[in-house]
Amino acid sequence: MFKWNATLYNQFAKERIQPSIDLIHRLPEGSYNRILDVGCGSGMSTVALRSQFPQAKIAGVDLSEQMLEKAKELEIDVEWIQRDCSKTLEDLGQFDLVFSNAFLQWLPHQETFLAQTKAILAKDGILAMQVPNWEQMPIKDCIDEVVEQFEEFKEPIALNAHNYSMNHYYDMLVKQYQAVEIWQTNYTHIMEDYHAIIDFIKGAGIRPYLQRLDEVRQETFIKEFEKRLPKIYPIQADGKVLFIFKRILFIAK
Repeated sequence: MFKWNATLYNQFAKERIQPSIDLIHRLPEGSYNRILDVGCGSGMSTVALRSQFPQAKIAGVDLSEQMLEKAKELEIDVEWIQRDCSKTLEDLGQFDLVFSNAFLQWLPHQETFLAQTKAILAKDGILAMQVPNWEQMPIKDCIDEVVEQFEEFKEPIALNAHNYSMNHYYDMLVKQYQAVEIWQTNYTHIMEDYHAIIDFIKGAGIRPYLQRLDEVRQETFIKEFEKRLPKIYPIQADGKVLFIFKRILFIAK
């Protein structure tokens, strides 16, 4: 089973939280009295929501016990709920805003989730989400090349990301929602070296693969992965590396 490492994930908290902040600032004006942060993880996006909407009643829901324990350390006024977010959340009531940062891609049946989410939106409620545009990043091809070399991955990974194009997400959304705004932002992360890129990806992107390998094979996987990085991410004049991470953001009403 896929397990999250909250400490590793939070290592690049600044880079991971920025899409949430940007998405919040694009929300239409309105009264957001009840807010649900779906797949809240360690609470980074929830903190941004609490900062922007200090009077709102906010709930953060996630399946990972470890992530929620990390979120509780934030000591902010939020109700933390452990739930499988792929299943209906209708018993939680209705919300003026359903928000999610880098969660949707982990669901195999995303269109079903979007339909279920519509059911918990109050009148004039807003759905706002961000997903990595993984398919359009060269690092994805890099990982695929390495995965093909390992016998351990002949059988499918039990839980892996399901990423789609912006056009695909738009078509899914307009089936359920009246008004849709969708865009892509390229986030340029200034990394100290290639090891930093690996640590970033270990927090999510390649974690399901590493969990299937023993320590020796993990090390081999990382070495094979690192060998390919100079081809797509050149070292800058100051020795650092520009890691461009593409993200799709959308707001639906």
